[in-house]
Amino acid sequence: MNRLRPVEGMPLFKWLDDDHVTRLYVSLGLFMIASLVVFIPAMILDQRMLDSSPVWIKPQKFNLSLALHALTLAVLVQLVPRDVRNGWALMVFSYLAAAALIFEYLVITIQAGRARRSHFNFETQIEALVYAAMGIGAVLLVLVALVLAIQIWRKGDRSRPGVWLGSIIGLSLGFAVTLVFASYMSNTGRYVGGPLEGGGAVIPLFGWSREYGDLRPAHFVSLHMMQTVPFAGWLADRKNWNAKLVVLSVAGVQVALATFLFFQARAGQPIWPV
Repeated sequence: MNRLRPVEGMPLFKWLDDDHVTRLYVSLGLFMIASLVVFIPAMILDQRMLDSSPVWIKPQKFNLSLALHALTLAVLVQLVPRDVRNGWALMVFSYLAAAALIFEYLVITIQAGRARRSHFNFETQIEALVYAAMGIGAVLLVLVALVLAIQIWRKGDRSRPGVWLGSIIGLSLGFAVTLVFASYMSNTGRYVGGPLEGGGAVIPLFGWSREYGDLRPAHFVSLHMMQTVPFAGWLADRKNWNAKLVVLSVAGVQVALATFLFFQARAGQPIWPV
């Protein structure tokens, strides 16, 4: 296979095959994009605030992030043959990730409508249990990336070394670093040197604190290695650059940046002070 689009099957789009796993990821991505559009009136009409941000900002951030995650998987899964995509490993972990995505989506949306936190909420027993379940769901959402990275390493298309290596490193390293930072944050809370609920000045749209150390920027940078590193590999192939050098450099810079942001937050320093 020397193209992103496999030769067998009718394509969903120009370069996506019409197999079961691809359809699942594309459907999830389009659903999240549709939610992003549908929630715009709520953002305009509902002016309630939660932790210094409008209540519908968080659902919109997750809509965008989860859409990007699902569509990234839809594209990168094309690197393995159709029989691998339809094999038990990708099928099982893809459906677990899909179930986790829908669960996270429902909780975040419902809690936004109630103007209550979905994450780090221990105010009632049920909300604490739901938050714990969301932690399991979050692991399943990124675990499928590791499973796909292993399949690309074992059976993926190597005709484009940048995309092949970038996908393996971006998905696997993104999974590992995200898991480390997210696990630490789930045990300590989002903020260092401030109250659990935050408050005060925040960076618009992102909602990151400008008054306390905030662990979420490190989580953000590490998570989106799953997009930036494969893209760097694709660009290296297109430009005939040294694919290995480009991929490893981008991955190294991003891990270094995430690590810097993590220790900056642990020191109680905001990313953008007031």
